Amino acid sequence: MLATLLVGGETIALRGDLGAGKTCFARGLATGLGCDERQVSSPTFIVLQRYRGARIDLVHVDAYRLSNPEQLRDSGLELGALDCVAAIEWSERVESELPADTITVSLLATSPTERAITINASAEFAQRLAASMSPRPCAICKTPVEFLCASKPFCGKRCRDVDLGRWIDGRYQISRPIEQTDLDED
Repeated sequence: MLATLLVGGETIALRGDLGAGKTCFARGLATGLGCDERQVSSPTFIVLQRYRGARIDLVHVDAYRLSNPEQLRDSGLELGALDCVAAIEWSERVESELPADTITVSLLATSPTERAITINASAEFAQRLAASMSPRPCAICKTPVEFLCASKPFCGKRCRDVDLGRWIDGRYQISRPIEQTDLDED
């Protein structure tokens, strides 16, 4: 969802302990930017990797092995380049090189399978992010559906079943070939 709000030029600082999910989060960003998430791995031994995206490229950086912040600048990465989004793991090691408008994503393992995620961004970006997470009307009954609802875009099993019944009855028709943009969430 965060990736859908990115337009290019953003720097995302990924913070968290070893195993907190920084690389997993980078995979999610890659998916949202139209990159092949299966190619995304921890770039520890190569410092940075660029993944081509359908919308925007992702440059995935691991600053863990950098001796000093200047090495990030010397890597050839141009932070703020409009043709990509930079996601930097262990960003605290290169803090002095990060732009003022960096989006900081902090991950904390709360259990072996759950993470608490905190996002710090400019007020304008934070408003856009909050709006994208606000409840949306159910596709059938128009009841507000929370962002994390398991049956989204429906309010529950009943509305999901009503929708399925309409497909089975032939009430819905696909008038043209489905494109990826049809499947992307708002």
